[in-house]
Amino acid sequence: MRKLFLLAGFLFCVQELQAQDSLATYKKWSIGVKGGASFSFISSTQENITRERPFTRTNQGIAFGGIIRYMTEKNFGLQIEANYVEKGWEEIFRSLSDQERLDPSRFYQVNLSYLEVPILAHGYFGKRNLRIFATLGMYGGMLLSSSTQTAPTVDPNEITYEYLVPEQNKYDLGVRGGAGVAVVTKIGTFQVEGTYSLGLNSVLDRNRAPIPSILQNNTIVGSLGYLISF
Repeated sequence: MRKLFLLAGFLFCVQELQAQDSLATYKKWSIGVKGGASFSFISSTQENITRERPFTRTNQGIAFGGIIRYMTEKNFGLQIEANYVEKGWEEIFRSLSDQERLDPSRFYQVNLSYLEVPILAHGYFGKRNLRIFATLGMYGGMLLSSSTQTAPTVDPNEITYEYLVPEQNKYDLGVRGGAGVAVVTKIGTFQVEGTYSLGLNSVLDRNRAPIPSILQNNTIVGSLGYLISF
């Protein structure tokens, strides 16, 4: 959370420095698309669990969507996106023949697909054709689909964070921050961006499901984007 507060401070400073710029000197609207890879994992708000602390690793997926940006000042504006994002997590277990060794072939994987709508503050600095930018804001998400995969050698009793469909939370709400580099050309703006999102809602209903407190989505997305301004 400290990084998100620092990012918010950066965006505020950019807005204050550019507050006197005339709105007539730049193009206010931009629309575009972006796509890339997502890397997600699960976190729990309760560290002491009944079983041995699980071994989890990131679950890789895809992310893509559209962007609408409105610049209220020369270097500061608001941005709305609509994105398809694949999330989830993977738990791996110890080898049956050697309890001191993790066996990647013994796994339990959860795949979640969301439609997300982030509302973000957008700020940048730099020269006319090369810009460093940052975004910060909130997002709302709706679960589109879910699935699980379990290796044949895994006993269901070994699974720590079991995904229970009757207890799933179909809506997500969270915070998102990111940064990147944009190159402005005559045919449009090309950008590379990295973002981090933290879900504030539990993936499963914490009041009903037998899970350790709140399970939160954590997602890192690396993407390439293209925008046109007018």
